[in-house]
Amino acid sequence: MTKRLFDPGDRMPFAERVALHAFDGGGRLAVVTNSHAPTVTIAGMLQGGPAMATDGRFAVPSMTAAMLERGTAEFSRMALARELEDHGLQLDVRSSSSAPASVSFSLQGLAEELPRMAGILASVLRRPMFPDDELEKVKERILGVLQHERQDTSATAFGQLTRMLYPAGHPHRRREIEIREDEVRAITREDLELFHAGCYGGRSLVCAVVGDVEGLDVDTLFGDALFGWGAEATALPALPEIAAGVPSRIDTEISDRPNLDLFLGHAGHLGFGDDDYPAAQLANSCLGQSTLTSRLGVAVRDEAGLTYGINSGFMGTLQIPGPWVISLGVAPHNLEMALALCREVLDDFLATGPGEDELEDERQAWAGGYQVGLATNVGVAVELVKTLLAGQDISRMDRFPKELLAVTRDEVTEALRRHIDPKRLAVSVAGTLTG
Repeated sequence: MTKRLFDPGDRMPFAERVALHAFDGGGRLAVVTNSHAPTVTIAGMLQGGPAMATDGRFAVPSMTAAMLERGTAEFSRMALARELEDHGLQLDVRSSSSAPASVSFSLQGLAEELPRMAGILASVLRRPMFPDDELEKVKERILGVLQHERQDTSATAFGQLTRMLYPAGHPHRRREIEIREDEVRAITREDLELFHAGCYGGRSLVCAVVGDVEGLDVDTLFGDALFGWGAEATALPALPEIAAGVPSRIDTEISDRPNLDLFLGHAGHLGFGDDDYPAAQLANSCLGQSTLTSRLGVAVRDEAGLTYGINSGFMGTLQIPGPWVISLGVAPHNLEMALALCREVLDDFLATGPGEDELEDERQAWAGGYQVGLATNVGVAVELVKTLLAGQDISRMDRFPKELLAVTRDEVTEALRRHIDPKRLAVSVAGTLTG
């Protein structure tokens, strides 16, 4: 019998450790006391991501999020930076790639700074000013990134793949660079103000505060600062229907890029809270999670020597499930061999499923890794936000490692065949394919 590496010990369940507060209108706050270090982590998400754009202008939500730290009613950009530095605080706000309808944020510092941290978050999320000079700087930065993307084989290949998989108007479709450039140039301060006023609000906020907060009235402090303001929480806008799809391929020529990037994938439907989520993730882990130990890595990298790195994975499972994708780098003369071998390994894996030994290794790795991730304030806060955003009970955080360990080989094989379909694979390659 394989020795079990995962042992939850006598740790108090999160279902008992978490104080959960619900606010009028739908906002939720989770508080966990951890007195082992004098620090606190705040993490959260609220509506405001690209999927909330009702007119297809996905750059407006993204730029709104990018501008939140560029000036507020209380702080200029430089004043906010000084405030954070002077008090040892680390702030991050961005559109969430894992949850396309949301903006995510995190703030870390000493627990004694918690009132200041709540005030900073309220200023940044509730009262941004979108100054014109900062808007121009953000535009220049984004346009520079887009210009670089033209020569980026990975970004180009992945973008082409998404355009094969998703219809126009879908948030998982990465639009052509020219379209995004024109949209960025045309955005005005008024566009950002209107989107913020119409979408942002504490009623859609899911927030976790984890750290040395014993004796502090966290729910009152955060309730006054961050909940009950702004727009009502709304349902996701209707998404265009994803066609069933047939196998297709696009090769994109980029000069002076002899190392090709290759993507194979199809639209996915795995959700974070699905019953077969543990089984599906274990199936992918056996197939391609690790370049060094998974089926694809062993066959394509180690045995055939066709790539330095190859992975597969479900790209996003919160709110709007993203695609399932295999990605690898390959030399032009090895392209067709690598592609054929990927298909061969995938077909064989779908036919037989994982072996019990490799599945047990992945069970232990996932369960142990999950538990290790919950050993820090940051890990707990992020997982709490994901759990609540997905509509799951807090007890999921206690059950999930045990569910992983209990998944059977048959369940993994069924989930594999339910979520991965080689007949639907689209193929995208970018780099110097000729000459």
